[in-house]
Amino acid sequence: MLFLCRSRKLNRKRNIRARISAVLISAQILSLLTLMTGCGSKDGDIPALQEPVSANVSYRPVGKRVVGKKEIMYGKVVPREYPCFTKDGVDLAEINVAVGDYVNEGDVIATAVSVNDEAIKALNNQIASLSRQRTNKKEVSDKTLEKLEYEKRIEEYLQDNDGVQQKEKEIAKENEDQRYNLSLIDKRISAAKAEIADLQKQSEAEVFTAPYSGYVTFVKDFSQSNHVEPNENIAVVADMDELYIESSEKTIDNYAFEDYENKWTYLNGKKVYFTERRYTQEEVSCAKAIKANPYMQFEIPGEKLTIGTNMVLYFMDSDDSEKLVVGNDSIYRNNEEEFVYVKGAEGSNSDEKRVVKLGVSDENYTEVLSGLDEGELVYYSNNAAVPTKYEVAEIGLEDYNEVCETQFVNLLNPYSKLYTSEYSGKILELHSVGKASAGDTLYTLSTNIKNADIEEARSTMEELDTSREKTRRQYEKNKSDLEEVLKAAHEASGEEMATDSDAVRESMFLAERTQCELDILDYNENYSKQEYSAQKAIAEAEYQKLNKDGFDAEKNYTIEVDRDGSINSNGPQRNTKLEKYQYIVTQQYSKDEPDYTRIHVSVDSKDPSMPSVSAMIGEEITLVNKEKSWTGKCLGINGDAKRSILFTRDGDQYTTFSSPYNKGVEYQFDMSIDADISEADLKDAKVKFNAMDVRQAVVVPGTSVKSEYDQLKQKDIYYVWKLENGEVVKEFVTIHDTVYATGKVYILDGVEVGDQLLK
Repeated sequence: MLFLCRSRKLNRKRNIRARISAVLISAQILSLLTLMTGCGSKDGDIPALQEPVSANVSYRPVGKRVVGKKEIMYGKVVPREYPCFTKDGVDLAEINVAVGDYVNEGDVIATAVSVNDEAIKALNNQIASLSRQRTNKKEVSDKTLEKLEYEKRIEEYLQDNDGVQQKEKEIAKENEDQRYNLSLIDKRISAAKAEIADLQKQSEAEVFTAPYSGYVTFVKDFSQSNHVEPNENIAVVADMDELYIESSEKTIDNYAFEDYENKWTYLNGKKVYFTERRYTQEEVSCAKAIKANPYMQFEIPGEKLTIGTNMVLYFMDSDDSEKLVVGNDSIYRNNEEEFVYVKGAEGSNSDEKRVVKLGVSDENYTEVLSGLDEGELVYYSNNAAVPTKYEVAEIGLEDYNEVCETQFVNLLNPYSKLYTSEYSGKILELHSVGKASAGDTLYTLSTNIKNADIEEARSTMEELDTSREKTRRQYEKNKSDLEEVLKAAHEASGEEMATDSDAVRESMFLAERTQCELDILDYNENYSKQEYSAQKAIAEAEYQKLNKDGFDAEKNYTIEVDRDGSINSNGPQRNTKLEKYQYIVTQQYSKDEPDYTRIHVSVDSKDPSMPSVSAMIGEEITLVNKEKSWTGKCLGINGDAKRSILFTRDGDQYTTFSSPYNKGVEYQFDMSIDADISEADLKDAKVKFNAMDVRQAVVVPGTSVKSEYDQLKQKDIYYVWKLENGEVVKEFVTIHDTVYATGKVYILDGVEVGDQLLK
């Protein structure tokens, strides 16, 4: 996510001093004009506000404040994110969600391009065929064994031991052949089932589901490709109730404040302490190994945060309790002695030199360990004019907002339909970029695969028919012959069987043995019919599919647009060759939501007049045209390839990233408005959003803040005039670097609620 931070880009940094000066000068001019017109001031009779320079003798009461070196970072309140990502590179066939959608854990987010469905179908057909073959072999073998038993009984009748032993060998061989053949088929079935299981497992891995219930705040831009890189987020789901503070100023590998004694921020004007998010050692190792370290995250246990607001984070490597202090501009040193001048009863000539013992210090103040009491007035060096005519403002808490605007606004087609080629071939026609209506030709593919596949399917069906007819005729002939034998066996009289052994072998159990042969013939015929019907259905289905699959008379394959939408960009160009499953084009569309509009907003960060920040997730946004305004909400923001999300899932550690929508346009976001917004409404429209949003902060009038250049520190320093115990006192302050002028200044340090400042 994008955050307003002190380490601003160079092109912004150069303008900060000028902006702040402009804020202060303009505020002072407004104050001057007010005084000149006699409005709103008790000194309205003074023609111009000229601050008389008093004698260069200034005093500041000794007071209490937090003293010591403070580090300051900026952060933003954001929702906890749960990425839907791919461990390996993948090409997607379908994306089912858009930014702003609510999803439940387990909902399908996307599916990958896969050839497994065809392979699984073929393997299932193979298993079915093997199962039919197994049944047939078992039935035929069992009947063969039954016939052999009759033949063995004949040999026993003839008391031919050699004959009996021969039949026993044939029975044993048939049993072994049956066991072997059935075992071989079972192994082939098991192998096919195992292959299906592997393919199904692969297919499950190619289905990407929501890892958590929440709102989709990011979806990868698929307008130019369907490819996703390893560890790249396809989508991100956020829990809008689980909030934390994130700062883009530091990542976990360059964060140096972990051991600082005190860390706090101000939440609705109250000082609260925060902690860092604790990553596991395994997570940290994962991030460092691939150099993808997440931004620092902070939490405030027991406190309710407001999504999209800014937070200023303070760090001190020392005690943060208030201590008795004196200004550094009051301290003098001679040899090893440190002293100040305490105001005397009769003016500066009677000031008392007071030796003091000092403690910790920062840029402006030093702790007093001994030598001074609270409230005593101490001289400080001051080159600025001390105001003698002034108004006083008592400081309270108020929200601080810097509002910016952008005019790059367009209706959003949030959903994407991905098209990949079902056949190899060459692109003949391709829909141009822009609006696409249902029924338009999306693309036409020249391919010779239809002729080859149809001819193969037709040839397969013809071969099946020919083979089946030949088998049927042979079956009918063989059946007729066996039925003749069976009839003769049944009509034979019960006269004594001949004693000739050959005659016995021919006549004994003839009906039973012939019936076994007839049963075997029927089993084989039944198997042949079943196999023919199954294979003919498969070939016929493929044949019908090819004939209905979008081919025209010239053998070209055409796909039409099935809904209104837009083509933002496409992959291959006309007359280029395609492989099967190759990406062709993405159509983007909206669902039927007449009372709900999603809008895409982008910011030209290269234009210095444009804002160089983004709206934040959950932030309230205003759309304005010449006639009307609408209030909406930020649904999601542009991806940032430099920002990593580090987490553990199913016992493994990952660090993922979100690619930007469009390269070169850094600041982009999507918003929703509960109204039907048209393209006409967006003509000359602008979107207003917050560059800075702080709730209940110390905010002072711009006229109260002064600046001077510190030659020693080589930088501007800021101060206010504070009325303290009747004294006009110069108080150094730390201010927020204003980006968009508001006429007010957000004070980070140096002013407290209840202070009286000169305007």
